[in-house]
Amino acid sequence: MSRPQEIRLSRYLADCGIWSRRKCENLITSGRITVDGCKITDLSLKVAGSSSVKLDGKPVNPQTKIVLAVNKPPGYISTASDEFGRKTVMDLVKNVEGRLYPAGRLDRDSSGLIILTNDGELVYNITHPKFMIPKTYELLIRGTMSKKDLARLKNGITIDNKKLMPNKISIIKNTRSHELLRIQIHEGRKRILRRVFAFLDYEVLDLKRVKIGGLGLENLKEGHYRILKKEDIEKLLIPVQNVTRYKLS
Repeated sequence: MSRPQEIRLSRYLADCGIWSRRKCENLITSGRITVDGCKITDLSLKVAGSSSVKLDGKPVNPQTKIVLAVNKPPGYISTASDEFGRKTVMDLVKNVEGRLYPAGRLDRDSSGLIILTNDGELVYNITHPKFMIPKTYELLIRGTMSKKDLARLKNGITIDNKKLMPNKISIIKNTRSHELLRIQIHEGRKRILRRVFAFLDYEVLDLKRVKIGGLGLENLKEGHYRILKKEDIEKLLIPVQNVTRYKLS
C-alpha cells in the first residue's frame, strides 16, 4: 500500500487558509504549531493528510479554496483588519464566508485590482519576488514627463538602494496639464510607484492597478468583486507556470 502524500508543514498550513506560506513559517518557528501532539519549529518537517495539526491548540483542517478579484476604491486599506477602525478591503466582501486575506498590497489612496483568498499557496505564488508576477498600473500625473525623465524611468530608478526597472511604459493620453501612463512592474514595495514619481518631481493624481499577471479588471465595477474560476487563476499565473508547483484545483 502506498504511503500518504506528504507536504511541508508551512504549505499545509497555507493550503488550510491560515495565512500566506511565509507567515505560516513564522507561526512554526515561534512554536505555535503542534503535529500529533508535538510542538514543531523545524521548517523542513513534512506532514500527511492524516496528521493532527493544531495552531495554539486548535485543529487546523483543509477548507474549500476561495479566490476573489476585487476592484478596490480609494480610501480602503489592503489588510485583513485594522486596529484603528479604518475601512479595509474586507468590508467589500462581508457577505463571503470564511477568512480571507489579500495577496499583496495596494495603498489606501490607490484603486484597482487586488486578489483576496484563503489559499496561502496562491498568495505565495502571486507575491514572492522569485515568480516575478507582473502588475500593471495606470497613473495620472500633473504635467507631462520630459523625454529625459521618461528615459531615466525606463533605465531604472534606485529607491532604498534597490533599482526599480519597469517592464513596460507607455503614454496613453496627455494634455498640457496632465498625462496618463501605463506602467508594468514586477515588484510590490510599499508605495513604490508614488515614491519613484516623487523622486522625479511629478505629482501622482491617481493610481490604479488594472492587471495582475494576465488577469485584468475587465468590467468589474469599483467596490465590487467576482469569484475567480480556474481559467482566471491560470491567467494570474501565466508568467510562472514553468517554475511554480502551485496546483490548480
